[in-house]
This record gives sequence, C-alpha cells and structure tokens, in this order.
Amino acid sequence: MITLPIPSLVGLTTERLLFRHATLKDNAWWMEYHNSAEAIRFMPFTVGSESDCVQFIQWTLDRIPRDGSCLNAILERSTGSPVAMIGLLTQEVEGTTELEIGYHLVPSAWGRGYATEAAMACKEFAQKHALAPSVVSLIDAGNERSVAVAERNGMQFERLAIHRDEEVMLYRVGLR
Repeated sequence: MITLPIPSLVGLTTERLLFRHATLKDNAWWMEYHNSAEAIRFMPFTVGSESDCVQFIQWTLDRIPRDGSCLNAILERSTGSPVAMIGLLTQEVEGTTELEIGYHLVPSAWGRGYATEAAMACKEFAQKHALAPSVVSLIDAGNERSVAVAERNGMQFERLAIHRDEEVMLYRVGLR
C-alpha cells in the first residue's frame, strides 16, 4: 500500500544535485532530451518535437494535484544547470499501484552518476517517509543504462510485467 499524497521532493539535495518542480519554461533545456534519438528511443515521442517536450512536462505537472507524485527538474548544485527529470511516480502495473523511481537525463549529463545519485535520494526519501513497502523502476528491454542505475540503487530484477500495454522489466527494492 502506498501512502498518498506523495510529499514534495522540492528542495531535496544530494552532494551534487537539487530537486525542484518542473515548469513549462523547462522545455528550453528539456528539448536536448527530445532532440536525441538515443535518449527517447524507449519513449513514445518524435525526435525534435517541441509539442512532445511540452506534453512530457505537462504530464508530470498534472500528476501533482492528483497524488503528489511527479518527475522533478534536477539541477547541478554548483552551477544551477538542469540535467534531468527524476522523481517518485505512482504507476499501475497489472492492476497494482506501485511507487516508481523514474529517471530521464539529458544526454550531455550521461555518465556522471547523476541518475544513480538522484535515484538513491528518491529511495531514501520514500523510506524515510514510509511511502511504500518497496519501490520499483520500470525499464524497457534493452535499456542497459537504466538497468545499471536500478542495480546501483540496490534493485533487483523481479519479473517481466505489462505497463501501459507494453512489456517492461520490473526492478524492485524493499524499503522496510
């Protein structure tokens, strides 16, 4: 059972990162993600589509009043530069509501450990606030970068599952 609403992660910090709510103005830097065929290859977006970029941000903003969950804009603390959209999301998986740690980075931020750092902060936040007995990451087959982040976050492959009519790998870690 998930405790709702999910408290805001706004203001959460790690050694190198700061969480804040996304805004529609974030489309200016978030287009880097949408302009990369490699970054969006597992997403239902068109490369270079500004409307898909805005829709992605609006989708996460729409979640907040519903249950508090959302992806957050992630900034480098030292520079204030935005690098990712990461957060805790409620997801329906085969009739069960799961608490997911979702992470998407702009390609220029890949390979720096930001996804792992922020994902671990999300896991610790969920544990500290007793939000769920476990958290998951839903990962498309072939997304080796996301698998590596999940495993560094202590998650283990549990099973193949159906999410939004697509087969995904469900990775899980217990919090209690």
